[in-house]
Amino acid sequence: MASVFAGVRTTFRFPFHTMESTGFDPSLPGIRLIQSWIREQRVLGIELNDGRRLDGCLAWQDPQYFALQREDSNDPVLINRLAVLTIRPLA
Repeated sequence: MASVFAGVRTTFRFPFHTMESTGFDPSLPGIRLIQSWIREQRVLGIELNDGRRLDGCLAWQDPQYFALQREDSNDPVLINRLAVLTIRPLA
């Protein structure tokens, strides 16, 4: 029995990297401001969309996550950008 897909050709290729960039553009003012806070090691309050607030210093950012270094931990907390409502300096 011949396959029903025998004559079907496609140019679709499964993406190697499934977490596509969300348009991380270092020329954007918000990205530049956050980078300056990272360089200055400013203490920030990050309000999440579930109502919680996390305080600490950002260690780095990428297109999907912020790495928040809290005083009470050696390891950073990764926060998905989609979960963030506001970021503001506390000091």
